[in-house]
Amino acid sequence: MKGYMGKIAWIDLSNRTVKTEELKEDVARKYLGGKGLGAYLLYKNLKQGTDPLDPDNLLIFLAGPLTGANFPCVGRAAVVTRSPMTGTFLDSYAGGLFGPTLKFAGFDAMVIRGKAEKPLYIMVDDGNVSFHDAGDLWGLATTEAEKRLKDEFRGKKKGKLSIAAIGPAAEKGVRFSGIVSDRRMFGRGGAGAVMGSKNVKAVVLMGSGKVPIADEARFSEVVARCKKALSEHPMTKKGGPFPRMGTIFTVHATNETGTFPTRNWKENTFEYANDIGSEGFPKYITKSRACYLCPIACSHFTKGSFAGREWVSEGPEYETIFAFGSNLEIKDPAVIIAADRLCDEYGMDTISCGGTIGFAMECFEKGLITKEDTGGVELAFGSGEAVLAMVHLIGKREKVGKLLSEGVKRASEKMKGSEAFAIHVKGLEPPAYDPRGMKGQGLTYALSDRGACHLRSNTLRTELLGIPVPIDRYGYEGKAQMIADLQLSYVAFDSIIGCAFGGFGITQADFVEGIAAATGWPFTVDELRTTCQRIWALTRLFNTREGFTRKDDTLPQRFFNETSTKGPSKGQVMDRASWEKMLDEYYEIVGWDKETGAPKDSRLKDLGIEKY
Repeated sequence: MKGYMGKIAWIDLSNRTVKTEELKEDVARKYLGGKGLGAYLLYKNLKQGTDPLDPDNLLIFLAGPLTGANFPCVGRAAVVTRSPMTGTFLDSYAGGLFGPTLKFAGFDAMVIRGKAEKPLYIMVDDGNVSFHDAGDLWGLATTEAEKRLKDEFRGKKKGKLSIAAIGPAAEKGVRFSGIVSDRRMFGRGGAGAVMGSKNVKAVVLMGSGKVPIADEARFSEVVARCKKALSEHPMTKKGGPFPRMGTIFTVHATNETGTFPTRNWKENTFEYANDIGSEGFPKYITKSRACYLCPIACSHFTKGSFAGREWVSEGPEYETIFAFGSNLEIKDPAVIIAADRLCDEYGMDTISCGGTIGFAMECFEKGLITKEDTGGVELAFGSGEAVLAMVHLIGKREKVGKLLSEGVKRASEKMKGSEAFAIHVKGLEPPAYDPRGMKGQGLTYALSDRGACHLRSNTLRTELLGIPVPIDRYGYEGKAQMIADLQLSYVAFDSIIGCAFGGFGITQADFVEGIAAATGWPFTVDELRTTCQRIWALTRLFNTREGFTRKDDTLPQRFFNETSTKGPSKGQVMDRASWEKMLDEYYEIVGWDKETGAPKDSRLKDLGIEKY
């Protein structure tokens, strides 16, 4: 089989055994890789009702059909598991070198189950898997753990070396902890907590293999065309917004439209948006960096001084600027840089961490959290000192940080009177787009298979920027179809494991031709669409199996009951009658039951997954 390495590694930590399974071509074609293949493996092999932090939960690292080849904007990796934040299906992604190196090491996927007796790291060296004591690494920050392992193995053999490690937060059970690889994080949903519960400190990959390509000449033609398109597109060309500042420019777009969440989502415009957006933040950028073979280089290092020291971080990007900026009413970019760096060191998702701190600040304001709970910290909006203190308390699970490390949903359940301003969907804190000012984005959050997520059908381009044509962002009509179509595009990105930013220059037809050239399949755009429908139905089926229904496809109370007091979206809320109608329309489009939200048997049969 071309385009793939053709192997899946099954690693049992409890018995310290490893077996290699062939990746069958029909499975690869039906599910591609990344999200799709991960959903297939998780659904098929995880027993219903398994607790996310139980040893029997699976932690699956995956590549895609173009990963490790010379194709631009596909140098990412996926991790799939059951989320300890939401209990739903979880797929999370990171750039860097981990995905390509997984294939160079001989595998398309690596499935980890069980629990080690004591901390260890897993070594995958050109197809050989081994276990090594990690007692001296346990407790270390992510960057230090990765550095020690790189120092030990760098130069030992030809090929690539990549490491994914957890930090102290995952070791201590912070539910929204992530897995860090080369300063990039598998951030959302708590995959780090799953890895920590298994006593795995790191996965070390060493690979010297090469991805086999069916039609080298055709593949090279597609690659050249895609690189040219990226070099010419206004967003990704040299000097364009992404190469200059990454996603920082988004601050202006959302603040000007009244969709930039502020003060724990009470408002959606921020007075100091220019300071933390494209006017102020680029002054803190020191250099840029690209993922594997990516011509865009949207990642940037930043440097700022706060609290008596200099902070250097790779990032922050737009979501982190919201989470530790407008959401907490922080106007100093240096505070955001510091919080971003601390989250990287502890190994914590910045969106959930910042969202949880915003919730805690409102609790403090209302007297539900006191200085006794915080260890003397004045937990006030706008206080940079308070923000960093809370990151430490959460990362260490100390004082009120122990409760907050569970995330907003669980913290709110233990804090009477906080439900009205507990901002989450299915237990996951939402990213930085206020759906009161873009109604389609609300449907995106509610229907995301992993809890509130903008990378399931982001409507920034359609609702805010009017691409390809302007639409009424406050309206509900036509949004169900728009979301259903966008979801399939993002399933494609996540199963190919392509970066969404590459979509500015690379078309879906380009990706399809790349897969056809790499694999030798007569692959088409229509087949890709059906494949994505199959994958989306399967993740929904997983969530249905685990007890999720239509009632879970909803939004926080604040979005229905409260409006912002200023800005372009003042007066806007989610209308419940219009919301329910929009849900009905969506279920009809995708073939899900309107009462339960479950995929209909007839739909599953049409997609070839009726046996599940």
